[in-house]
Amino acid sequence: MATGGIPAPGRSKKLPEVPLRKGGKQKKPVKVFITTYSDEFYTERELVRKEVLPELKSWCESKHLTVNEQFVKWGSKHPDRRDVTELEKIQTCIETCYFQDVMPIFINITSESVGWVPMWDECPDEVVENYIEAYGLVVEDLEVMNGAFRQDNQNSLFMMRNDDFLKNVPSDDQKCFVQKTPASETVIKMGDKISQKFPINRVVKYNCEEYKGLSSKNKPKLKLSDSFKQKILEFCKQRIGCDYCGDHVTSYSPIDNTVSQEHLTFMKNKSSTVIGRDDIIKVIEDYIFKEEKDVPLFVIGEAGIGKSSVMCKAAYTIYNNLGHIPCPGGKSWTLFFHFVGAIPGSCCLETMLKRLLKEADLVNDSSIPRGVEATAQSCCSMLANPSIKPIIIFIDGLNQFSDDQASKVMSWLPRKLAPHVRCIFSSVMDSHQYKTVISRESKPIELPLEPLDRQSRSILAKGWCKKFDKELTGTQLDALLSKSSSENLLWLSLACEEIKLVCDPDQIDKKISDLPEGLPNLFEYMLMRLENESGSNLVIGTLCLLEASFAGLYELELRQILGHENTLMPPSPFDEKDEKESSEKEVIKVMDPVSSRKWNAIMKTLQPYLRYNGESKDGRLDFYHRALSKAVRRRYFVKSEDKGAAEEHSEEYYWWHKKLAESFEHSQNDERFVEEYLYQLVCTDDTYRLTECLCDWRVFDKLYHEEYSSKLLEYWRKVGSTHVMINKYGEALHGLEAHSAHKEEAVSIRYEKVCRVIVQCGKYHDALDLLKTAMKIEEKELGARPHRMVELYALMAEIYDEKLKLNDFVSPSQLPDLRKTIHYGKKSIAIRKTLPGTYHKFKLGMSLMKLAFNLESWEACGGGPELTGSSALEEGNRYIDKALKIFQELNDMGHYAEALMTKGVLAKRGSMEQLKLYNEAMDLCMQMYGEYHILMSRLYINIGIVYEDNCDYKKAYEYFKKWARISEEILGPDHPKTKRARGVLRESRYQNIARNLDEWERTGHDSSPGEENADETERRDLENFYDDSSDQNDINLVVSDCNQNLVSVGNLPNNEQDALHSEEEVSNGYFEEASSHDGSSSSSNNESENSDHENLYDDCLDEYAEQYAMINPIDDNLMNELNINIDDNDDVDDEIEQITSRENYDNEAETDNRYAIYAGDNNSENESDNCSNTRQRVNQL
Repeated sequence: MATGGIPAPGRSKKLPEVPLRKGGKQKKPVKVFITTYSDEFYTERELVRKEVLPELKSWCESKHLTVNEQFVKWGSKHPDRRDVTELEKIQTCIETCYFQDVMPIFINITSESVGWVPMWDECPDEVVENYIEAYGLVVEDLEVMNGAFRQDNQNSLFMMRNDDFLKNVPSDDQKCFVQKTPASETVIKMGDKISQKFPINRVVKYNCEEYKGLSSKNKPKLKLSDSFKQKILEFCKQRIGCDYCGDHVTSYSPIDNTVSQEHLTFMKNKSSTVIGRDDIIKVIEDYIFKEEKDVPLFVIGEAGIGKSSVMCKAAYTIYNNLGHIPCPGGKSWTLFFHFVGAIPGSCCLETMLKRLLKEADLVNDSSIPRGVEATAQSCCSMLANPSIKPIIIFIDGLNQFSDDQASKVMSWLPRKLAPHVRCIFSSVMDSHQYKTVISRESKPIELPLEPLDRQSRSILAKGWCKKFDKELTGTQLDALLSKSSSENLLWLSLACEEIKLVCDPDQIDKKISDLPEGLPNLFEYMLMRLENESGSNLVIGTLCLLEASFAGLYELELRQILGHENTLMPPSPFDEKDEKESSEKEVIKVMDPVSSRKWNAIMKTLQPYLRYNGESKDGRLDFYHRALSKAVRRRYFVKSEDKGAAEEHSEEYYWWHKKLAESFEHSQNDERFVEEYLYQLVCTDDTYRLTECLCDWRVFDKLYHEEYSSKLLEYWRKVGSTHVMINKYGEALHGLEAHSAHKEEAVSIRYEKVCRVIVQCGKYHDALDLLKTAMKIEEKELGARPHRMVELYALMAEIYDEKLKLNDFVSPSQLPDLRKTIHYGKKSIAIRKTLPGTYHKFKLGMSLMKLAFNLESWEACGGGPELTGSSALEEGNRYIDKALKIFQELNDMGHYAEALMTKGVLAKRGSMEQLKLYNEAMDLCMQMYGEYHILMSRLYINIGIVYEDNCDYKKAYEYFKKWARISEEILGPDHPKTKRARGVLRESRYQNIARNLDEWERTGHDSSPGEENADETERRDLENFYDDSSDQNDINLVVSDCNQNLVSVGNLPNNEQDALHSEEEVSNGYFEEASSHDGSSSSSNNESENSDHENLYDDCLDEYAEQYAMINPIDDNLMNELNINIDDNDDVDDEIEQITSRENYDNEAETDNRYAIYAGDNNSENESDNCSNTRQRVNQL
């Protein structure tokens, strides 16, 4: 979506029409700033001036844009000679851009020697002042660079030169290059803040291939790598295309290279300490290479016994020999490793699974599934697919993933792995994850990690003590190893840490005797010791702050908070009230960070228990082992100590979380603000400030995702119901419009984005209000730009389509909404055909497929006076044929299979033609995704319905069994859709078939013959009503028998009602309590479009919506050549236009909804006449 561009000049005036690809109109200016150090980078500036800008300007001319460039030189060896007038003009220009919501493009060129320009709010004042003095900066320089370093500008690129070539530059010439200074060294030691602050795809390192001497003006002449020019051009074209031309740009996801590198570093360091585990390593290697296994291997053992070290050693051994390990079929193995606790956020299951999918080349940025459930389903499908590339997966600490349903039920792990997939996991034995997998019919291979033998433990203990200049006597070593807890390596290492603190050798025996058994007890013992030592407040405060943090803290963050030493610790219960109030007031004062001397003392004390993420001290600081985290939480954060009692947070828990909330409240680092501050507000139950934050547009932009804003919705669930969210965003949008600084384009985009979030919550009526406003702004004040209107029309069609899914029956009363769906879908298609690029071509195919399906629904509703049902089916077939053609040209066989299934839906019900199309789609789906994919479950039920329509119930039973099995595999046994599939098998006809085949007992059905309804329907129409239904207790179903005579079916069984309730509560990822509707529920008054056939256009569409690049990557050059213009049948289009011309808004007044209140329910919209229900249903889940 477009996120920038030139806004309208004023609210009262309409923006002059500026067609994107037509001449003769005013050109839009694109602001480009090139920043460099004044006395360096002469070659880079000349290359940009002579080669990059001319090509960029020519490219922009073709899009009716003009480039306004400005070279910004900051700093100087002679700052006293500088005229800051030009800098002030540049600063004014930059501020104007941001004020008008125009994101200028910054090309920031620097080097390893210069580093990054430190800012006042990010570094100690002393560091900034020293840097200013060393490199001759003025205040105006910092103001200009602050604009370049803004995190909310997606248009900043950083080119970082590798300065290794300076070693070969003559010493006399080196004076012409900027040199390292103590100031720059200090900045470098603080870490690469550019890489920390900005995503990796916007920080590019380039090389100087050759030094060619000095010019006549003593300017260094360099030969730069070809990538320098290419990277700048690619970035500029991509961002300009996105902001000004509506091109689709996939957002960067922080689950790529740096994360893998940090896991590799952790694995390398951890594996170096392993002793005496060769037998375990050998078992793991045999599992991987000796023979094919279709189940995972579990390394199990108690906490601290050394599972992580073994996993690191095994994975690192495979890593070093990967290129020499033979693989069946002549292919090469892919190795994936993930260690929970290695880096911040490593306990997030969704992030790990997405990284797995990407590193296995199963998805790309554009086809990443949305939400943890969809990601889990994709992983399950891929790991069971026989066509997957050979892959070895190491995941350590399976039990430490966040406490969500997908991680507990292990729905992402198939019951049967593909032949060339190997999974090695580690876990404690009492975890939900391990118990879930071990309860499956196909059991995993268990590899218990036994304690090390006494000799190995003795070697380790001696080595640890030797590092501390302690040497244990044989008697002392025997006393230490005779403790039963010494079999736990973490306990043994901690014990050696305690022994090293004993100064008097005569006291070592007593220390060993005093060491408590059990890892938790030893941690408690250690914490009590720390509390009694000098400087204990700073040490304990550090531990509590780390425990209260979201995922560790940076050194600067910790030092800043610890600087408030006088008010650091929670007040004693015996403190006077005024003393407490004084502490609370003082805590907000700005103070210097804790001194280096005190910080070094803290780290010396805690060094054995903490670690930095990564090889250097640039990363976050966190606990070395999660067992210490649990010990800190148990001692300081939990009030109740009764075993079996629910944890009750202590006052200290809230103190430390509030301390972090106050520290991050005014952070200028958007990433850390969103990650840490919002988390602290949740922990302190501060829903007021959390609400205010979520309505802050910079927070909204960080959490927003076009497909599914899972984290944003998760935070809103902490606040309250969806109505609260809708009201608050309504107020925020009104405030945005009232602010004269915000122009129409920014307002329109805000309305659209909020609309998409509301759609993701399933509140379609409220979403329509917002979208209509966005469309009016675009049409009346921004000139109805094609690249924006195509997305708005598509979204409008999607909303009406989703509204139709709320119904339980198909009836003519749905024609108004269906008419609008077709209308806006048609408008979107008409524009989409004129837009170039593979993104729009793919979207065109998807829209045509949806339109074909909507036409089938039109026929199912009985048709209308403007288009009969038979004519609608005929036209639907034409559109699906066009979609098939597009997917074939894109080599998108996954969506080609889905289109085949849709074509089958349009075929005559129960015909052999329908069965043939379903089978073709199934074969292709099996080839592309394997059996365990959500599309296969749709195909199984559809094929079963065909056989049922032909009264071949045994065949139908076989496919319904497959449907239930696949649903359970990829969704889990308790998912409403799995229960729905099982409910079909509980029908009397299929119970009888199961008994005749002696399968009833092992299918796991719990109904007894006496509970069956003798009058139960014998048609497949029943089962489709179980999905996408709301929380009504009684649903009267209308079905037909084999002779298509209508019969009535009684109420659903209680267990199916539970499934209905469960699914409503998790509708679209927004959890709400089912409410009582007093007989006026929108669901109970709705007709639904459930059909006898399944299709992809359901709430799970995006779970696999763009996975066409998973197996067969598309040739970009080929796709660019295939920018087709479909030969539409004008007669067909005219007939559809007759339908779409009927703008029936159900007597709703057309008002400018920007000034309305965005609240209320949609019960009134869903009223319908149940007496007009038909037995036909559309094929959506």
